[in-house]
Amino acid sequence: MADPYGLKEAADRGIALGEVGQRVVLENEHVRIWEIRLEPGQTIDFHIHHHPYVVISLGGGENDIETIFGQHIKAEEPMGSTVFINEMRAVHRLTNRASIAYLSRLIELKHIRWPTDPAG
Repeated sequence: MADPYGLKEAADRGIALGEVGQRVVLENEHVRIWEIRLEPGQTIDFHIHHHPYVVISLGGGENDIETIFGQHIKAEEPMGSTVFINEMRAVHRLTNRASIAYLSRLIELKHIRWPTDPAG
């Protein structure tokens, strides 16, 4: 696949990629910690991750991940759950499918940056 991460697809569709979260709560040379808060039915913009990251759910957690290619992935992240993502994924957006707010902290590990060119 010439566009495994969907960057060309996003550009062809005129989609400007958003940020990973709504607010950076801490950043230094090692980590960037984002806050993500989604009210019921709310969606965060299409975005892509360039670093491995950890997500810690602080509440809610019935989410839908939609890739730029139209794939939907159910993501259950109940309060207190922790997820580690160690591979680059396609451009995607996150929607809160729960009846309560979703809140999390996403911790990017800045010492590793994934190349966007699949050839490396």
